[in-house]
Amino acid sequence: MYFPMLKGKQHELLALRELLNDGILSENILPIIEPTGTSATLGNLLESFSDSNKKIAVIQNSPAANFKISDNIDMNKIKAKDNFIPALILDNSNDNSFSNYSNVNKMAIVNEKSDFNDTSIIDGNTYLVIEPNNRLAIRKLKNNTNFMVEMHEQFNNEWDRNIDYLSKPDELFTVEHLYYKEEGYCGFSDYSVIDSRTGFAAKAVAIHLVYFDENDELRIHHFVSDSNDDVRNPALKTYEALAKLIEFVSSSGFDSKKNDSRALKEFKELYKAEKYSGLGYIKKLSIKHHFEIMGRYLDRKQ
Repeated sequence: MYFPMLKGKQHELLALRELLNDGILSENILPIIEPTGTSATLGNLLESFSDSNKKIAVIQNSPAANFKISDNIDMNKIKAKDNFIPALILDNSNDNSFSNYSNVNKMAIVNEKSDFNDTSIIDGNTYLVIEPNNRLAIRKLKNNTNFMVEMHEQFNNEWDRNIDYLSKPDELFTVEHLYYKEEGYCGFSDYSVIDSRTGFAAKAVAIHLVYFDENDELRIHHFVSDSNDDVRNPALKTYEALAKLIEFVSSSGFDSKKNDSRALKEFKELYKAEKYSGLGYIKKLSIKHHFEIMGRYLDRKQ
């Protein structure tokens, strides 16, 4: 099972909503949302997941914002449903109590540096999302849950600028989907194709697209614009990057059977129309493509 971690930005939430509305969000994908503020889009999304009887987790104590979802969104229709999963980042500096939630499933997130010691709040129905480098936490907590999830930051943070991807346009993204079960996990987690760092204005536009190779390893290709001398004309930059994406997915080396998606069709329509819809729209399509092909792969392997 795949547990993508999303930051709750508008384009990320819209990606989930559109996948859900189109009926192509796999049962083997359980999104984790870290909200950064009050959002009508988030409230509507949670209601849609509830109505569709699909599971979604929402972090309640994010250090990114002074925000508790139960204080900002009417949870009367959602909170009692078993498909809503309250999630807590386990850290001694945060509120680690699940006492306000009667939900069957809960979620505890343990990062690499967490020294959390209290195992009492984790039971057999708690999803434990944990960075594998935190071996001490794994030893302490693994026997308290039936649902341990391996978490990695797969997106390459090596580059500070989009233009740097020109030097390494294609690289391995993840193989966790191939091995997580034999390593004793019920699922794997990452931040999808979104850099978990804060964004910034860039001279170059980069579009990131994942795809399965002949060995079912998931690779990522970076399509970078050419007119990169300054931050002006993002529409032109996006069109330049789109042209490279269309050429790549139309090549004989691209396995369309494994990697075709509705988002790819939208990319092609966007390129043909020569229409600039903003970088958020581009990121939304990249996420939708990732989730559709990964969901299809996981469904096939069940």
